[in-house]
Amino acid sequence: MKTTFSMSQLSYLRERPCCLMNRAPSQSSTGGRRPLLATATDAHGTLLKSFSLHARPAAPEPVLSIHAAQSVRHVSRPSGSPAGVRRAPARVVHAAAAASSSNDDSEGAVVPPSSSFSSSSSAAPAAAAREAEHAAPGDQVSDQPPSAAGFSFACPICLQTQFRLAGMPTHSGELCCPRCRRSFPASPAFLDLTPTSGAQQRLYRQRGWGGTELFRSPLVSFAYERGWRQSFAWAGFPGVEAEYEQALSYLLPAGAGRVLVDMSCGSGLFARRFARSGRFSGVIAADFSEAMLQQTRAYCQQEEAGGGGGRSSTPLMLLRADVGRLPFPTGSVAALHAGAAIHCWPDPQGALAEISRVLAPGGVFVASTFLNAAAPLGAVLGDEAVRPLSQLDLTTGFGSLRAPYRWWEEGELRELCEAVGLGGWRRERRWRFIMFAASKPE
Repeated sequence: MKTTFSMSQLSYLRERPCCLMNRAPSQSSTGGRRPLLATATDAHGTLLKSFSLHARPAAPEPVLSIHAAQSVRHVSRPSGSPAGVRRAPARVVHAAAAASSSNDDSEGAVVPPSSSFSSSSSAAPAAAAREAEHAAPGDQVSDQPPSAAGFSFACPICLQTQFRLAGMPTHSGELCCPRCRRSFPASPAFLDLTPTSGAQQRLYRQRGWGGTELFRSPLVSFAYERGWRQSFAWAGFPGVEAEYEQALSYLLPAGAGRVLVDMSCGSGLFARRFARSGRFSGVIAADFSEAMLQQTRAYCQQEEAGGGGGRSSTPLMLLRADVGRLPFPTGSVAALHAGAAIHCWPDPQGALAEISRVLAPGGVFVASTFLNAAAPLGAVLGDEAVRPLSQLDLTTGFGSLRAPYRWWEEGELRELCEAVGLGGWRRERRWRFIMFAASKPE
């Protein structure tokens, strides 16, 4: 089975950088070695100049990929053999070959240089062995170390086109969706996969939510780990290290050895710890605030330069994303964490629906937040008994004013999860602090 792009889509791809198309090829009917062209497309990201891609029958949409130089094993052919993969110093990948020139063996794929904030882990030898199996006899496989993890993203508009990356890009480029004819910035600072990213809007302005806009301030991002987060102790938050260990106990049963998403990561307070733990194959630090992501990157660079216990062997991706439109394929996320965040989200129910969509079967959502002012008394007498007192708190759902935050009753949080199909509720409460977990059914 093959998927063929329309001429308009081909024209779009030829004009956009960093577009590599990659699909797993079908097995040959004879059971023999797969054709070289199909192998290169599968394992090494070769851009087919005919733009005809082998596709999985169940998922005919095109997949766009950017592969990090350290994660792509360079396959070349001996002189006089069909086209192989070649490296070039270009910063971006161009789909420059016309569809009519598919017989020209001189063209290959240009792989953009890329890296992550961390080095490869022990998963590299297994990946190398798998690639060696796919290489045809006569292929020369270089000894470039592959990355420890791969990261899958989706176009935030159509959710159909997928982007696969092995690490953070070292140069600025774009992730291109031919289906929507949109491109999204990808830079060493962060990937921007919000729906309006890269769009030229002169007149329309999205009205910001106070709880979200506050954290886009560079001043707040600077202060977040310099006293702001520590001040949550008044509400019963147990401290960063204790909260981290508590979250880890909920996350590991479903997420160990897989990619973890830390949504609304702030300055990377927990994302960096998750990466240093070595328990996950990769960590995605996601936030809507550009300033928070820049602060996260600065901390990562400081820890990388400092060496010692600050260095991580787990790849860490920085992603700008809207929790109301998560740029991940459906059912692709094993574990998602949101520390002290849900009270800032403008539409918690819509966000939970998105989280449920992206969670894989058995995946887990773990979050911490603030309970309302009646919660300490409710822990003794029962939340239902003290509910009338909550109506006096303007930061709850009963408040008459539109406050930038929303403090919760435990039952509300449980209902939010159950309404989107997340079950297995468990939680820990302390004064006005709560950490809870809910899972996607198997």
